[in-house]
Amino acid sequence: MFRHPVDRAVSMFFYIQVADWEPTYNPELAKMSIEEYAQSPMIENNWMVRQLTSSFEGDLTKEHLDVAMDIIRRKFMVGLLHEKQRTMDRFEKFFGWKYRVNPTNQEKCREQLLTSGSNSNASNKKVKPKPGEEAWDLVAWQNQYDIQLYEFIEQIFEEQEALVTHVPDGFRMMDASCAKCVPPTFPDLSKMEL
Repeated sequence: MFRHPVDRAVSMFFYIQVADWEPTYNPELAKMSIEEYAQSPMIENNWMVRQLTSSFEGDLTKEHLDVAMDIIRRKFMVGLLHEKQRTMDRFEKFFGWKYRVNPTNQEKCREQLLTSGSNSNASNKKVKPKPGEEAWDLVAWQNQYDIQLYEFIEQIFEEQEALVTHVPDGFRMMDASCAKCVPPTFPDLSKMEL
């Protein structure tokens, strides 16, 4: 599941300002503004393209971006953080995920995770920069290839909808089984596709 690179970088900055339990924690970051961080050598630079191409040092080129796009196109079922519901529906349909413990409870948990999230930094009330603001523009400049990759991922996300159009909505509940229900139910293995 992908997140806009500027949102991800800003969120990471706010997190590592306080996360003294993390190996990447640096107490100097707590004294910096986003603008200062974006202009320092500590800012992450095109993290996603670097990860996908194993290019952790030096300058990146358009060829690195092309390789990253090719990897995404050929190897990923993409999801978007700002499209959590659509992403989860698609993943369930594509991978054939169905409830197998307690369907009613699992549906409640699913809804809570999709609306409230998990492991969110809700206590961090810092204001995130918006497009057009200096802080946003500075972080975006450091992540130009990641932004282009993200825009490509958004296109792939729309294209991949066609991969699950034949699977009905609510697939996760169809023939759901329940090992904890009384009496327990189990999937009919004769209907399963291998």
